[in-house]
Amino acid sequence: MYGEIDLESYTISIIRINTAFGKLENPNSIKEVKALLEESLEDLEKLYLEIVNDLNNDEVNINEYYMFFQNGKQTFPQYIEALESIENTNLNEVVNSLLNVFTNLNKIADGFSGENSNDI
Repeated sequence: MYGEIDLESYTISIIRINTAFGKLENPNSIKEVKALLEESLEDLEKLYLEIVNDLNNDEVNINEYYMFFQNGKQTFPQYIEALESIENTNLNEVVNSLLNVFTNLNKIADGFSGENSNDI
């Protein structure tokens, strides 16, 4: 990643998750919902690991992360709440994994001041 957030991958992941939420009402769509959530999970886990790696470097482009985490302070809790409300045993594993990723991103966002990223 080299100090840049893959916003395209993040955006596509969020679109997939939102699409999955929209299809949850139809019990015939659970396989499709699961596939959408799994694809998003894969991308978001990769993004999270790249962010952690970048923020642990000595030189970090703070501006790149500042806007992402300012937005994340508002959106990550919303996705955590929405995922927690899913009650489908067929989706438990992927939902729990997504909750973990969003919780970890939210922790970084909460601790991110944009001034001292090495303290995250």
